[in-house]
Amino acid sequence: ATLAKMLRPCFMLGLAASAAGFSAPPLARVVRSCSAPPIVSSSAVALRTGAVVMQKEDGVRAGLVTEVPFEVRFSIGNVVSISGGVLLLYCLLSYLLSNGQADLLQTLGFVYAIPALVGGLALKYAELPPVPLTQIGAAAQELEALRELKATKIQKKILSDATRYTYGDAHMEEPLRALKLAPRGMGPPELKALAESKTPSGGYALSMTFYAPNTPYRVWKDRMAGPDGGRVARFFGDGKKCLRAWVKLVSAEERTVELTIATLEQGDTGEALELLADGSYVPINTAAEEETAKKA
Repeated sequence: ATLAKMLRPCFMLGLAASAAGFSAPPLARVVRSCSAPPIVSSSAVALRTGAVVMQKEDGVRAGLVTEVPFEVRFSIGNVVSISGGVLLLYCLLSYLLSNGQADLLQTLGFVYAIPALVGGLALKYAELPPVPLTQIGAAAQELEALRELKATKIQKKILSDATRYTYGDAHMEEPLRALKLAPRGMGPPELKALAESKTPSGGYALSMTFYAPNTPYRVWKDRMAGPDGGRVARFFGDGKKCLRAWVKLVSAEERTVELTIATLEQGDTGEALELLADGSYVPINTAAEEETAKKA
């Protein structure tokens, strides 16, 4: 009891100090700390974002083609899964040959081999192999030199993106969705093949063959229609009149479509065209224009 009486003043002093330490801050301080941040208009944000994109690389919009810090020309899934499998097999055989006695190296091998094998198989499941590329009408070296000389940055990025291993999104998924060539709730057309060639006017042409089970051919033509090359040419040309485009129905039964974007050379009209089966080109009209022509 005597000890409690002696400690009571110290206890009361501690309560007073703690109450003083946890006193509420002034109201003005609370209002300042809870005040909303300054409002920035969406146009200002867009201008700043656009400036950053254009400073990063002129002529290529963010989201058009996936930008990566480095390109992988081999299968990461194969490397990780094979190395994990080999390490696991080595540790398992060493464990069995040593009559069930495992040392530190074998234990660490088991610890790292199993996650590496599982992770490698997961990467392999999400892996998209490179799209095959063919050269048409000229030697490969000639077309490569033409590509370096005349191809736009977007054409080069499309080719680079589609001819390497990717993980996650499909090849050309973002551009196809931006062009509304992927129906809502369905997957985008699948890029099956690439081809490069030289146009009669001396330009560089990049052809992309798509398997499009969910996108009617009429939709492709509507996206192409227009005297200025249509939405496709404007999109891949980054708003500049530097590309022209044409489309071809490869097979109606297999639902395959070939889309070609070519550099606009002197003498080219820039009008969006449809390549027919006989090799001739005809202007593309919208569905409304075709209906009007039929009624007339």
